[in-house]
Amino acid sequence: MGKEVNIIIGSDHLGKDFPEKLQDLFPEVNFIKAFSEKEQLNHIQKADVYFGFPSKEIIEKGSNIKWIACPGTGIDKIINNSQSLNPKTIITNAPLAHVTPMAEHVIGTMVGLAHSFKKLFADQINKKWDVDQWNSKIVELKGSNVCIYGYGKLGQSIAKKLNAFEMNIFPIDPVNNTKMGFEKSISHPNKLDEILRISNWLIIAAPLIRETENFIKIENLLRMPKNSYVVIISRGGIINENDLYEALNSGHLAGAGIDATKIEPLPKSSPLWNIDNLIISQHASALSPEMYEGRRKIFTENIKRFINKNELLHKCDLSKGY
Repeated sequence: MGKEVNIIIGSDHLGKDFPEKLQDLFPEVNFIKAFSEKEQLNHIQKADVYFGFPSKEIIEKGSNIKWIACPGTGIDKIINNSQSLNPKTIITNAPLAHVTPMAEHVIGTMVGLAHSFKKLFADQINKKWDVDQWNSKIVELKGSNVCIYGYGKLGQSIAKKLNAFEMNIFPIDPVNNTKMGFEKSISHPNKLDEILRISNWLIIAAPLIRETENFIKIENLLRMPKNSYVVIISRGGIINENDLYEALNSGHLAGAGIDATKIEPLPKSSPLWNIDNLIISQHASALSPEMYEGRRKIFTENIKRFINKNELLHKCDLSKGY
């Protein structure tokens, strides 16, 4: 590119030794290992690229940054800190690598809820054997209706797997109406209540953007049939968590699975911790070795492209939020 390229590796998300591995691959690039914000601030003004999740101060002082590479998929945290971002700065993310483990996590959560695994595990710890308590208490997925809110690659992967369970798939998405061949329908979000009225399951697989934040409230959840379930896999803050608690605590919803919450870690004061049939999985659903390797490959390929002044993969649109 005519001069030495300085790339700050501002996160150990892909391994503490990742900067050294990149340096071996690209000897012509200067990789700066700076996992603390203090270290990043020491180098930010001469950096061309920032890899990680930049704070507001990093963005403010990184006026020469040409490319911010988000190691994950959601860029909502970058958007929240983007007021002083140079409009010419390119933002990329690392989608698709997370799709398989997250979709599989949804399936596991649904089976776990339907078969009350949380209670079964508690009984196992207490060496309790009581078959009668389970009479007519197990829920079959087959034949039930599932609303998938957000029908990108993650939502589609979830749908493909749930189709194998012979469930009826009703995705909702504002822009994607491409059918995979087994959906009953694909609806716009303005049809949410209509779809929820028939949905035994609601899966949240959408990004957290202006249009989705706090979109689903108590009045929407109460339109679902009694004893329905909710699984949040993509981002917290799309369902109002106080309303979700109310719908669970009242008994209208039979259970829920939450992998992502609005505030993380979920505060110990949150009443959600006390719901019996609620599985909380600490935003850990995607963390397979294959996901990390997939994200390494995306960043490595984009470094090649950046050096050679080629178009980067997975460029984000801040106005859309993804």
